Amino acid sequence: MKLTYILVDFENVQPPDMGLLSGEQYQLRIFRGPHQNKLDFDIAVSLQPHGDRVKYIQSDRHGKNALDFHIAFYMGRLLQELEANGSAASRNTRFVVISKDGGFDALMNHVQSLGYGAMKAASIRQALGLDGPVTAPVRTLQPIPVGNVGFATPSPVSQPPCKPPAVKKASPVAKAQPAKPAATPKKTAPAQAKPAKATEKKPQPPARKSLGTVDKEKVLEHLREHGKNRPVKRKTLETYIASSVIGGNVSAKAVRGLVAGLENEKVIKFSGDKIIEYKIPKQKK
Repeated sequence: MKLTYILVDFENVQPPDMGLLSGEQYQLRIFRGPHQNKLDFDIAVSLQPHGDRVKYIQSDRHGKNALDFHIAFYMGRLLQELEANGSAASRNTRFVVISKDGGFDALMNHVQSLGYGAMKAASIRQALGLDGPVTAPVRTLQPIPVGNVGFATPSPVSQPPCKPPAVKKASPVAKAQPAKPAATPKKTAPAQAKPAKATEKKPQPPARKSLGTVDKEKVLEHLREHGKNRPVKRKTLETYIASSVIGGNVSAKAVRGLVAGLENEKVIKFSGDKIIEYKIPKQKK
């Protein structure tokens, strides 16, 4: 399983779906601008399960592209550390920059030329292949190793030599000949249209439409473990369950049904949209 560094241009994108990155192979780095001193509660909840796998890098520089250069510099430091560990690290490490800024394409191209996986995406879902194509550099570069660093050169693509079009010599003007009657064209069967090739696209599993007892116990277990950081609104709780507990591949209707069931069982007490009390039952031995 490849180690993946997710570098978020938080000044450009504030992903609400970072809870989808469940697994020890993901390392999150959140790059914030000098004016970003606070985190939205929902985003903080989605980051909580990652523990020490998420780190925050605060930039104190104002100006256009200042945070972009900060990300590029930090990625260079990570690459230097990996190079020091040998070539095996490059085959098991990739980098994903979450940003809508098009200026990262050249950087991704260079990182690929060093033998690492690298791409840019506009969201976490897109980076995981759950929401449309991922923005990636168009050219593929081949590395030329020099010491421990590879410098990229474009792979030559062989093309057959172009032949100049043949020039027909003008024939002498022939004497006028009586016109021959036009031949009756033979009837031919209409050409059948070739079926269009279907675009190969890996089907996505359908979202779960219902949640059962196992899902309910999983939610209760998470609420027990995070007694001091539980959601305080209905919508926040539903988002927390879908992204951080169940895993994201579930319909909103199914999550609302589970929350309604907990409300009917007096596990959660609401006042309008606000949660005013949790009564989480003790874990069964």
